[in-house]
Amino acid sequence: MGPNENKAIVRRYFDEIFNRGDLGAIGALLAPGIVFENPPNRVEGHAALKQLVTSLRTAFPDFQFVIEDEIAEGDKVVTRWRLQGTQRGQFLNNPPSHKRFDVTGMDILQISEGRIARVWVNMDMLGQAQQLGWIPAPQGT
Repeated sequence: MGPNENKAIVRRYFDEIFNRGDLGAIGALLAPGIVFENPPNRVEGHAALKQLVTSLRTAFPDFQFVIEDEIAEGDKVVTRWRLQGTQRGQFLNNPPSHKRFDVTGMDILQISEGRIARVWVNMDMLGQAQQLGWIPAPQGT
């Protein structure tokens, strides 16, 4: 597959699976042995990813990824994104804050045989935790 086809798969991944919560798209878009790494967390396989998406969409039912940039080369796509949402449910032992967050991040996604085989996530988790009130923001900001 070429760079444009790989980018299209990645756009569907963000839109269908995360933005819409379509768990049925996992089988079509992700390799069975998918490895999803968002340090310190690592999720492997369809069942575990379905559980992750369900917990995210339960805690943040309005969250939305907006793709801001994409670069594709070989079997990888790098995506720079913005993620926004409101915490309405418990997440990572944090009760609902009912606060909004707006953070940025980047993913590197590896495509194999037309499906995403591996995802490496780098996001502003500190900013998210501060915006949601999970940890205090530094004084003077």
